[in-house]
Amino acid sequence: MMADLPVRIVDGRVVTERGIGPVAMVWLPVNGQVIAKIPPRKGNRRWLHETVGIRSPDFNGDRWQLPRSSLVRLVTAAVDRYGFIVLYRDMSRLSQCTRACLEATGAECQCSCLGQHHGQDAAGWFERVGDAVVAERGECTRTAVVYGARGSDVDAAVYHGELAGEHYRVDPAGRWSWPTAARFMCASCMTVRAAVWDHCHTHGFVRAPLCNRCNTRYWRGWRPQHGRTTHSRNLDDSYYSWCPKSTEERRRCSA
Repeated sequence: MMADLPVRIVDGRVVTERGIGPVAMVWLPVNGQVIAKIPPRKGNRRWLHETVGIRSPDFNGDRWQLPRSSLVRLVTAAVDRYGFIVLYRDMSRLSQCTRACLEATGAECQCSCLGQHHGQDAAGWFERVGDAVVAERGECTRTAVVYGARGSDVDAAVYHGELAGEHYRVDPAGRWSWPTAARFMCASCMTVRAAVWDHCHTHGFVRAPLCNRCNTRYWRGWRPQHGRTTHSRNLDDSYYSWCPKSTEERRRCSA
């Protein structure tokens, strides 16, 4: 794996570039439930239930046991929340790589390519940002793949509310008409290209496209009102107004 990637696997450990912060890690065994280890944060159960759409998330120790059917939604939501996610997959060495693998739209893969070709023809909401790390585990092979937000080749534009009024979704069907966040400049700092879609956790509406640093600054403690140093002089939270409910609340408070 290239050394300049923001998140990489080094000797089996997840290493992140300074400023990235902790990322989610998910293990998909050959059989059974998905095992997820996500950074400790208030509201994780609510996030899994309301955002990812898991009816009864099961927490055991420091890990969550989640249904396999939630994997694609979990990866999509985790990329929006943390910027990156590391997905470990155990694959049977006897399985075969087929055209279905190349055209896959989800993150689950059980084929001989070890995830190298999985979903490469798909227009999903996340993409590989690092090569697979392979380890032999008896009858199966384990890969570790880093996923990040899907990029864009077009010039970044200023966001003008293209998704205003849209409810935040993590399922492919709900996002099929959305532009990628990377089509826009970050709506907060306006200095770099956006990477993920931010949303209002209270009302559930899409707010704006943000870069990874701006998206994580509040829950990592970068609060300028407390006198802490911000990552950018262009700090601007006016993008909150793209949530229609937030605008209504501000009107009532000012009345």
